[in-house]
Amino acid sequence: MVFITDIEPLRDSNEYDRGYSLLSEYRKEKAARIKNPDSRMQSVAAGLLLNYAVGKWIETKKHDEETKNVPLQYIDFYSVLNANNSSYNYEIICDVHGKPKFFSHPEIFFNISHSGKYVACAVSDRPVGIDIEGGHKASISLAERFFDKSEADWIKEQDTDERFFRIWTLKEAYGKATSLGVLDI
Repeated sequence: MVFITDIEPLRDSNEYDRGYSLLSEYRKEKAARIKNPDSRMQSVAAGLLLNYAVGKWIETKKHDEETKNVPLQYIDFYSVLNANNSSYNYEIICDVHGKPKFFSHPEIFFNISHSGKYVACAVSDRPVGIDIEGGHKASISLAERFFDKSEADWIKEQDTDERFFRIWTLKEAYGKATSLGVLDI
């Protein structure tokens, strides 16, 4: 299952404080260490969206509904905030590769990505990765340096941001799911 939300409501200090107060200690500490205000808001939204996504995933699994083909769902930030359930603030640890996972729920896999004003979260019963990008320009030199020659050539055919980011986000998501990283793919 994949969910995405907008962080803009967190620009209101009251909403930020409300959201921050609902976070797990792990996420509070992580957000508190971040100096950039936009990045801090992304971290707060990521913690809230993870809580929301886990709740929806568990609810769906309990009803034996098929979760493999659930499309991307845009969730209004206030729905994410209002659905918060502290019982889904599972303790997070990192594996040997630095990939976050739930300590007491190894059967639930998740991954988070953020870019600009959006945060996305994927939850599954198997390793999962997600990446979103926005507000950047494609880089042919980056493609030539890190992508396969055929991938770089495909991008050069039309020289579009869409082609570059289609490959970039697929590689990033795969690297996050496997813990290999983009440069190792």
